Amino acid sequence: MSYLLDYREFWEENEKCFEPFTTKKPRVPVKLPFDDHFLLEEMEVESTLRYYKDRDYRLKMNKLCNDRMEKAIGMRHFDEKEDMTVSPNRFEVIMGAYWAYSEGGTPWLESNVKEIDDVKEIIRKAEKIDMRKAAFPEEWYAEKERVEKTTGVKLDYGSRGHRGPATMATSILGTENTCIFIMDEPDVMKAFYEVLTQKMVEYHNALLEATNSTLKPGYWITDDNSYLFPPQKYEEFCAPFLERMFSEFAPRPEDYRYQHSDSAMGHLMPILHNLGVNNVNFGPTIHPSEIRKAMPKAVIQGQMPPFTLRNGTPDEIIEIVKRDIDAVGADGGLVATTAGSIAAGTPLENIQVYLWAVNEYGRYS
Repeated sequence: MSYLLDYREFWEENEKCFEPFTTKKPRVPVKLPFDDHFLLEEMEVESTLRYYKDRDYRLKMNKLCNDRMEKAIGMRHFDEKEDMTVSPNRFEVIMGAYWAYSEGGTPWLESNVKEIDDVKEIIRKAEKIDMRKAAFPEEWYAEKERVEKTTGVKLDYGSRGHRGPATMATSILGTENTCIFIMDEPDVMKAFYEVLTQKMVEYHNALLEATNSTLKPGYWITDDNSYLFPPQKYEEFCAPFLERMFSEFAPRPEDYRYQHSDSAMGHLMPILHNLGVNNVNFGPTIHPSEIRKAMPKAVIQGQMPPFTLRNGTPDEIIEIVKRDIDAVGADGGLVATTAGSIAAGTPLENIQVYLWAVNEYGRYS
């Protein structure tokens, strides 16, 4: 059986399908969250270190992958220009983490923390940080001016969002340390999260001011490691971070408030609901009906298990599409996507099946 579609028509229609909680649209929309893990395996990149450190090679691989994707599913996803050769400094690095690179993997944030006194030192240093200076390398402003003159397009960092408070802590302090310290050193961790929250606000404001942002309010959070926190500890340490970010950057309940965590963090859904999170993408072990029960006002972006999309037969992929639509599609609050990123090694042919199934079974009368 052929699962091919007219992809130009499909993606043009897809743009008309994202209005939430209404069935006055053609069908359930689709979102395909490709990332560098997918590209590295799809293109069998000879060296991941070269991919991340050699800009020309990276753009070449991005273009070749886009060519392949466009032929198979009618879309180009990866950046082929990268006008800016200098990026803002990473927030977690400013706060004390460092980048680790290894052949065969993607860049990873690591911690220097060994004991609780190291956390106290991070707090002391962070309190003195001027984010207007720390957020940018010295050459960033000159590069911004060059790119804006060359392209005629104003740079805008108004897309506010970042990794969430649980995952940032594991990068800055270490995963095991974070789990131990929230239990054994709550006063120090409270101080850590207070300064983390304040400096995150200052960091975003520095980016917004540097680009005179005009984008509308909204805030997104990716927090894979939130599952490590029991509800009480999440409410104690992480919830105030979200509350502050929403207050600063998504102050109205209808503003975009997105939380991604591709882990088994269903125990935190009631807290996220109370915080006003209105778009979610959770781990594949959570059934969409569970999400809808816990978070009735949230758009569910999911819940195709990434490994089912990668390894499943057409019938298995179609079964999950129908399951999600039958469970939560009727209220118009579903975006068909994977519960997490598209897994490395996912065949484009399987994605063709996925798009066909949504197009076939996700239509509103």
